[in-house]
Amino acid sequence: MVLAYRHGFSDAGPFNTFSYNANFTNTTGKLSAQFGLHYVNFKPTVNDERAHGVAASGVALFVFPISARWDDGVPKAALSFYVGSVPTIFVSGERNYLTIPLTLGLGVPLSPHRAITFTPWFEVAPSANLDTIFKPADVQIGSNVTNQSPECASTDPVVLANCKVTLNQSAIEDAVRKGVTADLSFKVPLRAGLETGIHLGSSADFNVYASLGSLGGGFSGSSLFSLGAGLVFRWDDIVPAVLPVERRLEREGCDAVEGRFRSCPNSRQWLSPEQKARLPQAAAPAPASAPVPKPSPAPVTQPPVPTSTAPPPVPTPGDGAPTANPSSAAFPTMN
Repeated sequence: MVLAYRHGFSDAGPFNTFSYNANFTNTTGKLSAQFGLHYVNFKPTVNDERAHGVAASGVALFVFPISARWDDGVPKAALSFYVGSVPTIFVSGERNYLTIPLTLGLGVPLSPHRAITFTPWFEVAPSANLDTIFKPADVQIGSNVTNQSPECASTDPVVLANCKVTLNQSAIEDAVRKGVTADLSFKVPLRAGLETGIHLGSSADFNVYASLGSLGGGFSGSSLFSLGAGLVFRWDDIVPAVLPVERRLEREGCDAVEGRFRSCPNSRQWLSPEQKARLPQAAAPAPASAPVPKPSPAPVTQPPVPTSTAPPPVPTPGDGAPTANPSSAAFPTMN
């Protein structure tokens, strides 16, 4: 809910706007619907009669975060786009204005700190306008009078003030044609501005508005500079989807949190600290035994080599003599 006031400075005359807005945000925090009622007044410089009016607004606002969010859910940087309409009517004794705009806007909310948000924005509003002006007109009475009251025959000013005259249809049409001017136009005014939001807590903000625009097409008409302020009250909880997980679960019931946890696969292996304390301690592994050294093989000794280098005698073949080569001391035969 937003209560706001804006004052406009213009070559055509000063403006005052008092606004009430009710805003609703969907579960994702990306789409908001804004509905408002506004009282406006305008004092033209061309005459001294102030025009009073009312306006009704309906706007759809889309916000797409492009960076991380603060703990309260406010994005550090985002792109916003809004579309809607704000039909407005001014009524005075002489001049009456009706405008029906299609509002298209783009903003870039930036939050360098969790407590403040700057939103530069730009808006284009194609508008259909009907300006009606009533002015005095001369009406020829004569034969156009179809009936008159008896007081019209008196010469007494007091009695004559109660004179009633009925005119025919042609006289009335002529009076309307001469006395009423209707100007229908189509213009595309542009506006740009800066909104500063100071976050007073999770349930209230203080906003400051500044904008520069025109009353005519583009920036060709009378320039309009406005300043204002507003107070924002959040009458409901913040959308949980924009909060971090630890804050999102603050308002959830324990049964709901437990049920969600039990649906996770890791819940089957989860143990509480008490359950972990009751588990037996794992036995420490036995130290590895030292390897048993293998015995070194005994050295192989060679038989002694005879010192004599003379060849052994060769037996003569005969009865009972061996036919194989004889053995020697160096190469014994293995029978």
